[in-house]
Amino acid sequence: MAKSSVTFALRGLADRGLVNYEPYQLVSLTKEGEAAAERIRRKHRGLSRFLQGVLDVDEAIAEANACRIEHAVTDGLVRRLSCFGEFMSASSVPARQIPNAFREYCEEQRRTGSCEGCKVAAERTSEDPMQGEDKKMGTTLADLEPGEKAKILRVGGAAAATKRLVEMGLTRGATVAVVRVAPLGDPVEVQIRGYNLSLRKTEAGAVEVERAQ
Repeated sequence: MAKSSVTFALRGLADRGLVNYEPYQLVSLTKEGEAAAERIRRKHRGLSRFLQGVLDVDEAIAEANACRIEHAVTDGLVRRLSCFGEFMSASSVPARQIPNAFREYCEEQRRTGSCEGCKVAAERTSEDPMQGEDKKMGTTLADLEPGEKAKILRVGGAAAATKRLVEMGLTRGATVAVVRVAPLGDPVEVQIRGYNLSLRKTEAGAVEVERAQ
């Protein structure tokens, strides 16, 4: 990532009260930043354990994918996955009966209040991952080829992800150009407001654009 992109990102984090930042000074986390970092750490640990323990994914692959997923998945879903992992480790239920057995297990856990993860099934939270996706996307940044320019029409996706993209300068009406795309389509490097940003493919896919004529 270019120095200008790092500076812009740090300023955004400072504006949100997550870091203490002054140009040419040591950057440190605020109490709010430490709490946010701890939430991400817990998400990463829960996801990695689920991928390794339940899906039998190689440790290195699990760690790499947990790093990608942790920024988009909700706290509630990670708790739910962890709960399922615990259930599977102690279960002898035949495969076809697992969904119903797990549902009954969670009902009991909710009644006793012994599992935070089991509360998620009964909740509709403000961090719903489908929030902002009720309107179908048209052409997005992920559809553009290197060298193409476009005007941003809107930014969709989960609320937290949308806020992050907007803070990075991806706002409605701004002109953005695709610089390069990795061989597998991820990441996507774009230029906006005079600096370069590296976006995940899912992030680029959440930015609806209109190609420049």
